[in-house]
Amino acid sequence: MAKQQSKPQPKAEKKVEPKKEFILTELIPESLAKKIFIGVATILMLTMALVSHQYGISGDENFHRVYGHHVVNFYATLGQDTTAATTNGPDSLMVYYGGFYDGTATLLSKALPSVNEWNVRHFWNSMFGFFAMLCAALVAVEVAGWQAGLITLILMAFSPRFFGESMNNPKDITMAAGYMVSYLFILKFLKQLPKPTLKTAIGLGLSIGMAMGIRIGGLLLIPYTFLFYGLAMLNLYSIGELLDFSKFKVNILPSLKFVLLATVLGYFASLLFWPYGLVSPLKHPLEALNVAEKFPVQIKILFEGAHISSTEVPWHYIPKWLLISTPLFGLIGLLASFLLIPYLRTQKKLLLLGFLYFSIVFPIGYVIYKKSVLYDTMRHFFFVYPSIIILSGIAFDYLLKVMPDKKKYILVGAIVLLIVSPARFMFANHPNEYVYFNELVGGIKGAYGNYETDYYMNSVKQSADWLKEHENLKRTDGRKTTIYSNAIGPVNFYFKEDSATTAVGYASYRQRGEKDADYEIMYNRFIDRDLLLHDCFPPEQSVYTVYADGVPLSCVIKKDDKRDYAAQELMGKNDYAGALALLEPYSQKYPKNELVLANLGLCYLNVQKFDDAARVLTAALNLSRENTNAAYWLGLAYFYKQDFTNAAAILTDVVKANPYFPGPYSALIESLNRIGDRNGASYYTGIYQQLGGGQ
Repeated sequence: MAKQQSKPQPKAEKKVEPKKEFILTELIPESLAKKIFIGVATILMLTMALVSHQYGISGDENFHRVYGHHVVNFYATLGQDTTAATTNGPDSLMVYYGGFYDGTATLLSKALPSVNEWNVRHFWNSMFGFFAMLCAALVAVEVAGWQAGLITLILMAFSPRFFGESMNNPKDITMAAGYMVSYLFILKFLKQLPKPTLKTAIGLGLSIGMAMGIRIGGLLLIPYTFLFYGLAMLNLYSIGELLDFSKFKVNILPSLKFVLLATVLGYFASLLFWPYGLVSPLKHPLEALNVAEKFPVQIKILFEGAHISSTEVPWHYIPKWLLISTPLFGLIGLLASFLLIPYLRTQKKLLLLGFLYFSIVFPIGYVIYKKSVLYDTMRHFFFVYPSIIILSGIAFDYLLKVMPDKKKYILVGAIVLLIVSPARFMFANHPNEYVYFNELVGGIKGAYGNYETDYYMNSVKQSADWLKEHENLKRTDGRKTTIYSNAIGPVNFYFKEDSATTAVGYASYRQRGEKDADYEIMYNRFIDRDLLLHDCFPPEQSVYTVYADGVPLSCVIKKDDKRDYAAQELMGKNDYAGALALLEPYSQKYPKNELVLANLGLCYLNVQKFDDAARVLTAALNLSRENTNAAYWLGLAYFYKQDFTNAAAILTDVVKANPYFPGPYSALIESLNRIGDRNGASYYTGIYQQLGGGQ
């Protein structure tokens, strides 16, 4: 049977998928959205200007104020006064910062001599904050139009931390403003390729100069510009066309010359307001960048329920802070922004979206890679935060446009609900908006004792104002009213005009019983976590406390009962029996004062009441496990009671916590020998001898 041949089948045609169409209808017409945008921006600017004087002096501000005067003097003396350009002078660290904000703030305060300088600085700071918000919204306009810009502006306005620190953060908010205006011009430049305008190039250059003229971190904007310029050109031309030198003048030169102009202008424009950079334009900016990456600050910070060093923060420090302090509308909006990818691809705006993602991921990834020193919550990354909100604003705008008309208002309602929580916090806790935490961590109540709250001393102004308004600080015995504080910088200025009747001094929270104070103003940073969680702050002698949603931020302590101080004086004279007579009734009146309990235990120890010593020292440690003195004395109490097992356990923990303190070693070694732990005794004998003991 002959083999049957099959007929050749026709080649299947490749099925072409129809191009997906995106039908977008605006909720608010562009012309109306623009008018509303201008109205909201005007109201926001006026509001920020009007409330700016209500905020406190932050922990860094006086360094910037002094530096600003030195910057102005450098130019006023034509470089003869080199204080602002000298690393071994009073501005030894400040010289690494550009002087654009500080110098202009000083000039403005000199132009308004009748206005309190701090009020001028806070007003000027608020304008930088407003400008950052405005430019962030205008970036959204560049990508998606005025409705997107309006949403972004509203979300920025109801960002509690950004709004709050806009009033008194001269480092980070001001640089964020420089970054936002630079982003605006970078996106304009990319959209205008292959033939950008000279106006845009100059605007980009000056904005880079502004950012670098505040902090050297603005230098990153130059590689940002080159990177996305290169990506944009690859999007416009093939590699062959870009490498074809015969087409260089047509395809590349018209835009490349403007990129070079913008970056060179930006670099050298930044030096105009930066004395240290100006005296060595190539060397000093790179030196400042190196210092910024490994900033020489080592402080104790509270993170995830533990006090850690700023030089040893975990890699997720910044991501975690952004996660718990960004309002939910920012986090949800950021996730929703991925829905934009298909649509913006059809609009040939995917590169703009990529730029915004890059502006978040790269800086965070860079500091993680470099293991940079970080502290003070997320403030060093305020220049990243607006990108999150821009993406959120664009995402919500897109969803509003793509949804059927009947569902648009449901989404509007959802967005409003997301805004309600941070807005309530802002109004309820003004002017302490910047201590906001979102619902993921349980708000500020859930964060208290686990994360920093009023790290920048903002609430101290309210405590100082209350003290001046409600207490009579003029004494009749001829001496000044003494006020001690752990926020000495701001407090010095709050009572500067009252120097005839008051004297201000520094005392840490652990030193509050060691000073002959009439009043103390304390804020809640650098306080043992246990004390915070056991409601030992504010102390029992407090007469006024500033709260944020029920969490204490700062307080005024009235020292009308000074028996703790008097007992301290007697202890210094070895009169422990006399000190006991004062501390016993005082500790009953104020049972949550861990310092008094520790001193009482020491007194019992010295009069050989070892059972009483163990009792009160245990109570002190129940309030604060970080009180190493109380732990040491408790170990001695058990040692003298001949309870060597407990003595060894406690003293071992003491020397592990503070291995360079020789005091506990002798009793620890003896205790270990008494319980038969010869190896342990030998080990600690070796350490003790290295410390100079036992010889």
